[in-house]
Amino acid sequence: MSHKNPKMWIMKITPGGSGNTKKYFENLFVNQDGKKLIGYTKEEGDKIEEFSNLWKRIKIGDLVVVIEGFNRIFGVVEITSNHFDDVNKEGDSESDWFYHRRKAALVKYFNPHITAKSNTNRNTIIEYSGEGARDICDMVWNKIKDEYWKEKEFKNMKDKIELLEYKKQIILQGPPGTGKTRLAKLIAEEMTKANKLASPIDVINNHFKTYKPDESRIALREKINGLVSSFQEKFKKEDLKNLPLENYALGTDDKDGFCYWQEYILTATGKYNGQADKGKIYWKSDEQKYVKSGFLKSIEDDNEAMKKMAELLDNIVNERHIQGVDYPIGKGFVLKILNTYFPDKYFPINNEKCLTNALKLLGEDTAGLNYIQKNIKLQELFLEKKAKYNTDITNNEFMYLLFTYDLNGVIKFEKSELIVEGKYKIVQFHPSYSYEDFVRGISAKTTNKGIYYTVEDRILIQMAEEAYKNPNGKYILIIDEINRANLPSVLGELIYALEYRYNHKKENNKDAAVESLYDKAKDGEEPDRVLLLPDNLYIIGTMNTADRSVGHIDYAIKRRFAFVDVLPEIEPVHPLITETFIKISSLFVKGFDGAGIPHIIEKSESLASDFRPEDIWIGHSYFICKKENSNDNEDDTIAKPILNMKLKYEIIPLLKEYIKDGILNETDQVKNVMNELISTNF
Repeated sequence: MSHKNPKMWIMKITPGGSGNTKKYFENLFVNQDGKKLIGYTKEEGDKIEEFSNLWKRIKIGDLVVVIEGFNRIFGVVEITSNHFDDVNKEGDSESDWFYHRRKAALVKYFNPHITAKSNTNRNTIIEYSGEGARDICDMVWNKIKDEYWKEKEFKNMKDKIELLEYKKQIILQGPPGTGKTRLAKLIAEEMTKANKLASPIDVINNHFKTYKPDESRIALREKINGLVSSFQEKFKKEDLKNLPLENYALGTDDKDGFCYWQEYILTATGKYNGQADKGKIYWKSDEQKYVKSGFLKSIEDDNEAMKKMAELLDNIVNERHIQGVDYPIGKGFVLKILNTYFPDKYFPINNEKCLTNALKLLGEDTAGLNYIQKNIKLQELFLEKKAKYNTDITNNEFMYLLFTYDLNGVIKFEKSELIVEGKYKIVQFHPSYSYEDFVRGISAKTTNKGIYYTVEDRILIQMAEEAYKNPNGKYILIIDEINRANLPSVLGELIYALEYRYNHKKENNKDAAVESLYDKAKDGEEPDRVLLLPDNLYIIGTMNTADRSVGHIDYAIKRRFAFVDVLPEIEPVHPLITETFIKISSLFVKGFDGAGIPHIIEKSESLASDFRPEDIWIGHSYFICKKENSNDNEDDTIAKPILNMKLKYEIIPLLKEYIKDGILNETDQVKNVMNELISTNF
């Protein structure tokens, strides 16, 4: 067993060698209600001092191999507490008869037990010394080491995931070469991998069984009913065929026309899918003229164009699609109108993809159905469930439940369970990175008519939009080298949004909204400056603490992030260069011996007083040489030239830089290590 492994001990836990180790071990560590303790009874005779000394030398993190007799091995546990005594007499005859105790966690249970070829002595506590004890520990370690390190890495990652889910944004900080970006990717991959949700049909049925509208829902009902009544009164069905242009088009100053009501005032009544080309005709104020598109584009006279539009509106509200009329305008626009005039017949979802996915959630086949038929089908299913469960619910309220699923994305099933996936992306900051690169900015576009400029969302808001539309998925944005940019400038008003997130369950748009510097609205549209960061969008920053620009993160931003230290580890280091890693590490950490990262890190005398080891200690990635697509170390013959290049062109130059910058003092220790490194050849 090498120095890089955890220290190992051997213990016997059955009283008087009773032969019940299997029962005791299961009761202590395998069964759900196990006490997770290990220990021994009060010492007797000449073994008192020997046992006590050994017991006190066992440290948190050490591994204990539990045996019976001389060589029958039942399992391995990891020590998780300091020693304490059973002064309150809490022991019992079925599991822990111990007086001297420590808490411990199960690492491995061997069932059936395994028998070692070597034997130990009769003692209750046996340290890693003597041929028999070493053979047993080494044999056990070889069996568990891969699983042990994998579990350690997973637990390390899981702790950070729990912190990220609580805080929403964290920064992985540490010296160069500690695998911060790799860890960020592992966290993102774990959080965004496919998960199974309960059957949507079961969830929906239960929703109808248990739904009771609260005061806010009742208030929204009244608001929606009032808006719809006002619209229907203002724009009567029978009058639409004579609707004048000034009472229809967007872009006019009165903001009271047909399209303005549909696009802005009635937004609470359903889920819309953007604009319908501004109703095919709108007022362009900077040119003082009406602009036409689609089937109206070739009609020169504005009033004649409006007559065609009025005829179309009349066809829609009189449901002439039943006779097979194909309307020459956006599907969403048609469905908005139908739902507004016939809210009991048409469902308030106005996007065909969302309708298809909603029906898929309900187990319905949409083959052969057009967008209007899909909408009617969804409304019919809603009315059936409402009647079946006698539920006081509106189609608008049912719509909100449906949008807790990713109706804008891809609906996948595995048997009856819904598969939900998230997404992660990586961006790297640099000193010239700006708000316009990260949040929202102006882009130049080229057409055959020349150059024009448009406002576009950047990676943060793009991810936020996706997360907003898929409440069950998790979205991770990794910002590499987060401290290299001017964060207050890059984040702008979103410093507020980092703390006050949009909550999908509370639908707290008003409380979570911030306004961007840039307005995305196009001609004739209302201002569109609002930005939201939803609660399922997470940010992981990585930060090299040896970088002098670390000081540029101000307190307002620091308060919104949790900072997590990612320090060098000896486990991944290639065996050929392990001794070199230990010698270099001792320049930063006092007394570093390779037994693991100490719980309390003391500064080496070779390190300048202004620096902490945790900030500039050279990381393990400089000392790694793994096989491709594997965690196994590369063979020595292949590793030697690679490690020599790492030493010559990466490690030694970095140490020289540290000496030149006054991070490392020119002590005898530093001089000796540097001279040795320069002459090293693996």
